[in-house]
Amino acid sequence: MIRLPAGLEADFRQELYAFEEQQHMPYVTTVEQAGIQKGLQQGEATILLRQLSTKFGAEAAEQYRTRIESAEPQQLEQWSERILSAETPETIFH
Repeated sequence: MIRLPAGLEADFRQELYAFEEQQHMPYVTTVEQAGIQKGLQQGEATILLRQLSTKFGAEAAEQYRTRIESAEPQQLEQWSERILSAETPETIFH
C-alpha cells in the first residue's frame, strides 16, 4: 500500500469521485463492504436454519444454530446445497 502526500491524496480523491460520478460507479468503503458481507452471511444463515427446521424440525435447527451463524458464506452455500439431498442433519455438516 502506498500513502500519498495530503495534497496528492485530495487531488486523487477529487479525480476519483468525478470519474465515478461520470461512470455512475459509486465507491463502496471497506466498512460498507464488511457490512454488506455480514448482512449476506446473516441472510444465508437464516435461510439455512429455516430449511433445516422445515426438513428436520426445530430441534435440529437449534442444535446447529451456533455453527451455522458463525460459518463463512462459502460454507453456508455448501451446506445449503447438501440439505437438498440429505437424509439426516449430520450428513449436511460432515
